[in-house]
Amino acid sequence: MITFLVFLLCLSDSGVVIVDGVLFYGDDHKMRCFNTGDVVEIVEQIEDTVIVKRDSAVGPILNDVIVNFKEIIAEEHLFVFARGYFDEGEYKKSAKLLNLFIKNFDGSRYCAEALYYYGLSREELAGSFDKSDSTPEFLFNEKYNIWYYPGEAYMEILERFSESTYASKAVYRLINIFRMRNLPWNDSVQLIQEELRMWQDFDSKYKNTDEYVLVLLEIGYINRVLFEITEDLDYRTDAVKIFQEIFDTYPNSIYSAQSRLNLHEIKNGKNIYKY
Repeated sequence: MITFLVFLLCLSDSGVVIVDGVLFYGDDHKMRCFNTGDVVEIVEQIEDTVIVKRDSAVGPILNDVIVNFKEIIAEEHLFVFARGYFDEGEYKKSAKLLNLFIKNFDGSRYCAEALYYYGLSREELAGSFDKSDSTPEFLFNEKYNIWYYPGEAYMEILERFSESTYASKAVYRLINIFRMRNLPWNDSVQLIQEELRMWQDFDSKYKNTDEYVLVLLEIGYINRVLFEITEDLDYRTDAVKIFQEIFDTYPNSIYSAQSRLNLHEIKNGKNIYKY
């Protein structure tokens, strides 16, 4: 029996636990608890039970709480669970599972989407920290007292999947991260103009994307801010032009309503930056 067990361990696969609170009673007579994202060694599968190894202990857990990285449908199984956790707002769980997905299925057809939602998960987690926290995983903007995710996953999308539908989404997030890194603006025209150029570059490159109208709104907003700081009427004119374009192009939508509100405020001299 000992020889057979050693043989099984040599051929073992690995898998990841996909739910919290999985109790594991090993052959060392100790109880352990596995949670989402815990990686274990798989020794054997017997019907609806999986024999796993952890900390030199061997014991059973149910098959439906683990994804074996070598199973035929593992790629889809893990990806669906990871995305499900993101949709439920369980960002710590989605980040763990998406990270494991990217590492174990690097060539997957779902990799660009996995990277994108991994990045979003990390952004959400960064936003949950406060000033007193300390973590090497995120960066801290001392002037604005916020932690932020530096965006490595989005940069990887642009390096590896620049032709995918997730490229524009990655650029959109990276510009937002640029803003988080540099807030508050403190009337720095140069800094605000730099961000404006980023949005304008997006405008010229990614016109037929989901983010396009959001970018137009950002361009209009920044032109309003620059007008209030500099009193240069060209910025006011550009803002009006952008918001009118949105109003005409996206009728009967929230974007149209936002644009009409902006046009009304500009006409009546209301400030949004210099109160």
